[in-house]
Amino acid sequence: MIARLVRRLETAGDDRGAMSAFVVVLVVALLLLAGLVVDGGRAVNARALALDDAEQAARAGANQVDLAHLRDTGEVRLDRGEAERAARAFLVARGYEGGRVQVAPDGNSVTVEVSDRVRTVLLSLALVDDFTVEGTATARAAVGIVDEIGGAP
Repeated sequence: MIARLVRRLETAGDDRGAMSAFVVVLVVALLLLAGLVVDGGRAVNARALALDDAEQAARAGANQVDLAHLRDTGEVRLDRGEAERAARAFLVARGYEGGRVQVAPDGNSVTVEVSDRVRTVLLSLALVDDFTVEGTATARAAVGIVDEIGGAP
């Protein structure tokens, strides 16, 4: 029985090199999977950071109350120019080249949109060089402890 098995193995075709092609394909697939995990995680973290920065910039803008109008009328509204400047200054301090800052026409809220590019580490091997992440936030000025301009959403 062993002799027959040895004879069968000797007459079988030559399979040398078949395993190395399989290993190459497997290694490439594993590198792509690792790239998705590593660079996908970096993209998720960058998106969270962009959202946080947009929220903080909107809050910085919403803190710019028009004090002269408040003292004259008792009505709270934002100083549109100062609100936009404060939000942009925050974004510049955080390293954003630019961001879209809008103060609502009624002067009650500040909306900030930011975008950033995240360079890839492993996916650059698959010709994916970067991801674009975006964050958008809106803030309204608060008066006292519970009151907001325009009411809570």
